[in-house]
Amino acid sequence: MTTSTESASLSRLEMWALVICQPLAQLSNMALLPSLGAMRADLGLSYAELGWIVAAFGITRLAVDLPAGNLASRWNPRSVLIAALALSAFGSGAGILATNGLQIATVRLLIGVGSAVAQAMLLAWIVGGAGRAGRGRALSLSEAFFSAVGLVVPALGGLLAGTFSWRVAFVLGAIAALVGLLAILLWTRASSAASAVGLSHSTQPTDDRLRPVGWFDLRAGGKVLLASYVSTFGVFFCRNGMLNSVVPVLGAERFSFTPFEIGSLFSVINAIGIAAVLLGGRCADRFGRYRVLAPGVVLLALSQGLLLTVHDPLTYIVVGLMQGVACFVNPLPTIVMGDALSPRLRARGIAVYRAVCDVAILSAPASMGLAIQAAGFSAAEALNFLVSASVLGGVWLLYSASRATSALGVRLPGR
Repeated sequence: MTTSTESASLSRLEMWALVICQPLAQLSNMALLPSLGAMRADLGLSYAELGWIVAAFGITRLAVDLPAGNLASRWNPRSVLIAALALSAFGSGAGILATNGLQIATVRLLIGVGSAVAQAMLLAWIVGGAGRAGRGRALSLSEAFFSAVGLVVPALGGLLAGTFSWRVAFVLGAIAALVGLLAILLWTRASSAASAVGLSHSTQPTDDRLRPVGWFDLRAGGKVLLASYVSTFGVFFCRNGMLNSVVPVLGAERFSFTPFEIGSLFSVINAIGIAAVLLGGRCADRFGRYRVLAPGVVLLALSQGLLLTVHDPLTYIVVGLMQGVACFVNPLPTIVMGDALSPRLRARGIAVYRAVCDVAILSAPASMGLAIQAAGFSAAEALNFLVSASVLGGVWLLYSASRATSALGVRLPGR
C-alpha cells in the first residue's frame, strides 16, 4: 500500500495537459451519438447493423482494458499514449471516408482500441503522478472536464451534422485526437510518466525487487481495493442504467416532456454534477479518501431510492437534480484505488477498474430495458435501487473490516 510520503511527479502544465486529453481519444463517439439516425438512413443500415456498430466501441474497450494494463507495466505510458492517440486520429480519419456498415464498425473498433489504451495510460499517469496529496484534486478535475466536454460535444456534433453531414463527427474526432497528441508531445515528459508507474526513464522497474509484478499481486490492495471496485460498478451502473437510459424515457413517456425540456434538465443535472465532482475530490483530499467513500455511496443509494417516489413532473425534476448531486461519489473510487496500490501495481489496478466500468456501462442499459419490458418503469427503478443498496452494503462491510484490520496495527490508506 502507498504511504503518505508519496510525492508528485507531475508539473502543473503536465497535469492540465493530461486532464484536457481525457476525452479527446473518444470525442468522435460523443459527437456521433446525435447523428446515428442520419448515418443509418444515409448508409441504408438495418437496425440490427446499427446496433452492432454502436456496440463495437464498447465491446472493443472491454476486450482491450486488461491488456492495456500490461502495456503500462512494460513500456513508458507516454509512448503508449502517443500511439493510442495516433490510432484514434487514424480511425476517425478513416471514418470520414467510410461507405458501408462494415467499414464504420471497423473504424469504431479502431477508435475503441485507441480510447481504451489512452484512458488506461492517462489514469495511470494522473493517479501516480499527482502524488497522494494532490490525487483527489487531479482526478476530480479530470472527471469534471470530461463531463464538461460531454455537455458541449453532442450538441456541437448534432448542430454541425445538420449543416454538413454525420461524417463531421469523425472530423471532430480526428482533430481532437491530433490536438491531444500534440499536447502530450509538447507539454509532457517521459520521465514523469515513467515515475508515475514505478519505471525508470529506460522503462525498467525502479526497484529490482518489484520486477516480477502480476495480476495476483493486486491482492496487496486488500479490502480497500475491493471496495473501490465494488463502488466503481455501482457508480457506472446507476449513471448509465438509470440516469442516461431510463430517466429520459421516463420523462418523455410518463410526463410528456419534450426532447428540448429533457435536454435542458440534463444540462442542469450535468452542471450540478461537475460541481459535485470537484467537491468530492476536495473532500477526499481534506478528510481522507476511504472515510469519504462510504458517505458518497450513501448519497448515491439515496438518489436512486428517491426515483421510487417520482409521481408527477415536479418530483421528476427534483429527483433528477438529485442525480447531479450524487455525482459527488464519481471520482472517489479511483482515488481510493490509487491509495491502495503501489506505483508498480497501479497500471494493472487501473486496467481492472476500466474493465469494471465497461461491464457496468454495457450491462446497465440492457438490464434496465429488460426490467421495463417485464414490469414497467417501477421494476427498473427498484432494480437500480437494489444494485445501489447492495453496493452500499458491500462497501460498508469492507470498510468495517478494514477498520478492524487498522485497529490491529495495519495502516489504512486515506486515514
